[in-house]
Amino acid sequence: MSDAASAPIVRTVAGRVRGAASDDGLAFLGIPYAQDPVGDRRFAPPLPHPGWDGIRATETVRPAAPQTEDLGRREMFGLPDYGIDEASCLTLNVWTPASDGRRHPVLVWIHGGAFSWGSGGDPVYDGARLSSRRDVVVVTVNYRLGALGFLRLPQVPGSGALGLLDQVEALRWVRSNIAAFGGDPDAVTLFGQSAGAVSIAAHLAAPASRGLYQRAILQSGSGEMLLDAAAADERAAEFADILGVGLHDLDALRALPVADILRAQAEFDRRLEERGQLAAFLPVVDGTFLDEQPLAAIRAGSSADVPILLGSAREEGRLFTELIAGPEIDQEGVMAVLRGSYADPEEAAAGYADEERWTDPRSIVAAVLGDELFRAPTDRLALAAAARRSAVWRYEFAYRSGAEGKDLGACHSLELPFVFDLLDTPAGRRFAGERAPQEIAERMGAAWAAFAAGGDPGWPRYESEDRFTLVLDEEIAVVSDPLSERRALWTRAGLAGTR
Repeated sequence: MSDAASAPIVRTVAGRVRGAASDDGLAFLGIPYAQDPVGDRRFAPPLPHPGWDGIRATETVRPAAPQTEDLGRREMFGLPDYGIDEASCLTLNVWTPASDGRRHPVLVWIHGGAFSWGSGGDPVYDGARLSSRRDVVVVTVNYRLGALGFLRLPQVPGSGALGLLDQVEALRWVRSNIAAFGGDPDAVTLFGQSAGAVSIAAHLAAPASRGLYQRAILQSGSGEMLLDAAAADERAAEFADILGVGLHDLDALRALPVADILRAQAEFDRRLEERGQLAAFLPVVDGTFLDEQPLAAIRAGSSADVPILLGSAREEGRLFTELIAGPEIDQEGVMAVLRGSYADPEEAAAGYADEERWTDPRSIVAAVLGDELFRAPTDRLALAAAARRSAVWRYEFAYRSGAEGKDLGACHSLELPFVFDLLDTPAGRRFAGERAPQEIAERMGAAWAAFAAGGDPGWPRYESEDRFTLVLDEEIAVVSDPLSERRALWTRAGLAGTR
């Protein structure tokens, strides 16, 4: 990195920022885009940052939004928990080849983490290589998480989707400022994974997000993993009981130490996990930010003019069954999972036994979870967008991790170090293995950048008839509808969402 005397300085609407230069271009880290979400701003929609005098140093990432411990991240990447700070968490990071007046395509990353964990400042999302090698501007965003981002409160409009409103405010910042960093405000592509991809599906359906981006890349997300108002209110009441503060007492909620909220959140997570539920806090469809589930809105034609690139991993569920040691699963455990997912669990059991490469109980449970949570919802979203004549491209990530001591397969999140071109980092090697093929990273980086530039990512569109899909494995190939047999099983056995 350069010294202060030669460091790049850029003027934003809020004030000047000083970044850092390296062989991979310029980095401006920890730029605030909204007012600190504390005091009266806790549980309130974001407002633009009021600005600063002088030159603000933006050479290091800022703390993450408050969150509980993330054991999965430790196991996946060997990284410690984030530093957190409620007051200064609404920041973003910019990597650019140069702030030289050129207009590079812009990729805005929305991180995953079940809407309860994660940070745009995670080194796993370091955008330096993606930016410099693909000639794009990369932006990564922090947004409020957990109860602080998604707890629905009575008579507080938007309180069930504050994290999404934060993302909108960040996109407004991009619209107003990215040209000063060498980015094109009229060539903005959202890309995100897991909860980040669910967020993007929500933006495809939300009137408030229109015009702030031009393209969308959804990695292992869906257009359906949101709560309606009744379910959100039920969860809010249970959380308030754990917290010991009434939902109507906004002053008391705003005065609570953030540590008390996180302790209650950890207990709420534990209770939901015991009941077999995932993601304690999710965006709410209640007529404020969203009028309906994104999938329904997309089926009705919302954002039909927005090109979409989307896909999932072949063995999504193995992240959850193989990463952290859990209880042994027997055949009755398999049937219990199938009964919770399928109308005809016996038919589903026979189908998975025929189709899966590994038929031990744990692997079957992994396959069912991956299908229900990610692969089938991605399929429904792709078909819905294609049916509305949107320009759609689809991929399947099939490369199996070589991580030592774990049989992760082509699991959830495995594509991340490939997309960001970080396979040679300690975190990348720990998760993907020592010999993960750089060719896949090259193909994905080139495709994501070409798509962001407004072009063809390099394979035929996904349309209702041929359903061409780029399969990313040790051999990369375009296949016509690789999910046809699995989709038939979902329909035949009555998977939730296909009935």
